[in-house]
Amino acid sequence: MTSDNREWGKYNDALVRRGEILLDSSTINNWKQELKQPNKAKVGEPHHYPNPLITLLGLIRILYHPPYRQLEGFIRALAKHVEEPQAPEYTTICRRINKLNINLEETLLKSTNPVIAVDSSGKA
Repeated sequence: MTSDNREWGKYNDALVRRGEILLDSSTINNWKQELKQPNKAKVGEPHHYPNPLITLLGLIRILYHPPYRQLEGFIRALAKHVEEPQAPEYTTICRRINKLNINLEETLLKSTNPVIAVDSSGKA
C-alpha cells in the first residue's frame, strides 16, 4: 500500500479556487458612465448594456460554457443588488457576445495556472 502525502486541505482549496470568479463591482456601479462612450457616435437604438458587462458574460460563457439563458439568470441575480436598468435578455446577450472578439484559446484555456481573475472594469 502506498502512502499519499498530499495535503488534502490545500488540494481541496485549490480545486475550489478554480471556480472562483472575481467580480469588480465597478462593472455594475459604473453602468451609466460606461454607456456614454459607445453610444456617442452610435446610429439607431443606443446600447443599454455596457461593453464591460457583455465582456464579463462572454468570458463566463467561454470558461464555464453555460447556455445564454443561464447567463441571463446570472446577470438577473446580480442586477437585484443595484439600481440600474434591468438585466439583458438572453438574445441580447448572445448577439452582443458574438460581436465581441474574445479569444482565450491560446492563453487561458491552455494555461496550467489554476487561478483565473476576470477584470471587466474596462480600465487598464
